[in-house]
Amino acid sequence: MANEGIAKVQHYVPRFLLRHFGTGKKDSIHVFDKLTGAAFTTNVKNVAAESRFYDYRVGGQGFTIEPSLSKLESLAKPIIKSVLEADSLNSLSTEDRGKLSIFLAIQFIRTKSFRERFRELPKQLEESLRRKEGPEADLSAISHLFKVPTDNEITQQTIHHMSRAEEYAVQFGNKLWVLISTDVRHPFLISDNPIGLQNRIDHGLLGNIGLAIHGIEIYFPLSPRRALAMWCPTHEAMLLQAASAQGSHSFFHDVLRAMDSGAPLAYAPEFVRNFNSLQVGYAERFVFSATNDFSLAREMIATHESYKTGPRSFVS
Repeated sequence: MANEGIAKVQHYVPRFLLRHFGTGKKDSIHVFDKLTGAAFTTNVKNVAAESRFYDYRVGGQGFTIEPSLSKLESLAKPIIKSVLEADSLNSLSTEDRGKLSIFLAIQFIRTKSFRERFRELPKQLEESLRRKEGPEADLSAISHLFKVPTDNEITQQTIHHMSRAEEYAVQFGNKLWVLISTDVRHPFLISDNPIGLQNRIDHGLLGNIGLAIHGIEIYFPLSPRRALAMWCPTHEAMLLQAASAQGSHSFFHDVLRAMDSGAPLAYAPEFVRNFNSLQVGYAERFVFSATNDFSLAREMIATHESYKTGPRSFVS
């Protein structure tokens, strides 16, 4: 599709979702810049977006996928609204869950952070081979593999992945979905790369990461007080065992009840902190808050400067 008449500023986190985290004033949102340490307030139209982000060229002709993404957002928006209004995942039909899985799959791919990982791949490949073959190894025969792709090439690569969205969507759809909740004192954050992953079964908090990996946990914020947790199906057996051992009033029993009923699972402050730490860690650059509290982001960056950017490797 040619890009004439298409919006110039193109968002990689939908504006309708960012509005859920607004300040209460029309389309205003609190922002923290991980790179500079600055906090400011701006309009949602100005964040998680770049000029012509989804435009690309083939053979000198311009194309864009912006209209397709807008259409996808228009399908997801009422579904998320229905979950928040019903305060339950039981409001989701099978069709709704499928549409939301596609939306999540695309959201996983469409961000700035996903592109920056592609940009780093040639460098990582060369470093890996030099560690294996030695720093003086002659790699000239494959030096073309170390060429940094152009912005247009990176856009085309990510669009290719979007064309396989149904494959990714399966990995979201087959998880155990839980609506998680917090209160106004401990709100959820959202970032410019809002799908966070962790694995506490295999290799710790940021260990064995990938949508299809055993033990994976996936988190996605819906509002300052509600979020979607998607857990590897293997969690269910562990939850059943733990609930049986600790009794009907345990947190594990509450989790199982929430999974069965679709009702919100209340998160303790330490769990909210863990959720928010994923938003900060996965953010490419910007974190958003409804309350203008970015103390966690500042603390994490002070401890590990690597948090000033998003992830830089694809781990499977």
